[in-house]
Amino acid sequence: MSADVIRPEHRLAGEPVRLDDLLAYFHRGAKPRGEWRVGAEFEKFAVERSTGRHLSYGEPGGIRSILEELVTRFGWDPHYEGEHLTTLSRAGAMISLEPGGQVEFSTPPLKTLAELNAALDHHRSELRAVTDPARVAWIAAGVSPFQSAEEIPLGVRARHRLMAEYLPRSCPMALPMMKATASTQVAFDYSSEADAMRKFRVALMLSPIINAIWANSSIYAGKPTGFASYRSQIWLGMDPARSGLLTEFLEQGPSFDRWVDYLLHVPMLFVCHEGHYAPVEGMTFIQFLRRGHGGRFPSLADWELHLTTVFPEVRLKHFLEIRGADANPPALAMAVPALWKGLLYDEFALKCAEGLCDEFDPREMTGLFADVSITGLATKFASTTVLSLAETLSEMAAEGLREQGELEGVQFLDPVFEILQRGTSPGMATPQKQLRTTDAIGTYEH
Repeated sequence: MSADVIRPEHRLAGEPVRLDDLLAYFHRGAKPRGEWRVGAEFEKFAVERSTGRHLSYGEPGGIRSILEELVTRFGWDPHYEGEHLTTLSRAGAMISLEPGGQVEFSTPPLKTLAELNAALDHHRSELRAVTDPARVAWIAAGVSPFQSAEEIPLGVRARHRLMAEYLPRSCPMALPMMKATASTQVAFDYSSEADAMRKFRVALMLSPIINAIWANSSIYAGKPTGFASYRSQIWLGMDPARSGLLTEFLEQGPSFDRWVDYLLHVPMLFVCHEGHYAPVEGMTFIQFLRRGHGGRFPSLADWELHLTTVFPEVRLKHFLEIRGADANPPALAMAVPALWKGLLYDEFALKCAEGLCDEFDPREMTGLFADVSITGLATKFASTTVLSLAETLSEMAAEGLREQGELEGVQFLDPVFEILQRGTSPGMATPQKQLRTTDAIGTYEH
């Protein structure tokens, strides 16, 4: 989930939008190849080292104190919701809070993987400087290894509190998803509707394989889950109206029109007007567009806010956001944008990936996603294995990076090739080994 700090050019964009404006929004996101960039979001848990307890927002040395230290010492710009400091921004980068206090670092759009890695390293060095490593550990795993969702306090953001009231009505796993999961997400540009839809389709169809490579959540609340990626299993329990692999969208043939139609009929979670959030009791955006709410009709800012409340494995904004990899320690986390950049930004690699996807039936993808959440790379699929498919994709990605001149970037795939050589997902390691490798900054042993 992304922070909803509205860009300055949209603060005044209060004019009601028409249906055509919503479609035009995605066309305006197109960029020439020379302007393509890559961005990433890295999530992690801040826990008390001696107990594994998640740091709360307001406690001494807690999440708010960490954010305040980042502002004071490193020049981040603070953003408040009422009296609560919830988001920081600086030079296109952002640090924001997820519902369970997960800290998300969003890079600015950057040209090369080396620049992306440097941004992540700089972020980690700042976290080291403002937290006591003897007290605080930063955990990079798909789910909280030490506390359950019931034990993790809900954060202070108004949107998260409204989500916590609405989503559990239809999603039994809503609160675990909100408070106890963490992921690595990546963002890519597109040149046209056709280019965006090619990448959208490939990213959706390959999501189960990507989940297997980065499956890193076999421990939850101190106990083995029986899953390579319990985070993926949690997402399978989410509202299918706003999450999943969009099987019907794939079967019908992806297009901007169909994406807009999907978004128009997803129940809204809330509206935000002049900084105040209000529930809408499941009203859809098409209903908001036709009859308004609270005496006003939707603006472009409302549309952008609605986009942040749908959670399929791939999401289109002014860029393509690929969401489905468990959080992992930095070296493996950096391999996520490396693999996708290799596949999506090289024409030959993208064609090869499309050819692989042509062999799959979209209706099989949800079942494969469920199987992968249990057995990871060891999952059998049709006449092959997910491990074999992952090896093929990784080789495609490496060659795609070479063709892009990302010779240094190819090295970011080394941890993936090590996993593939071993043949097991990160989450299939022994519980003791996994707990030793979940720290986003250094080794954490509980």
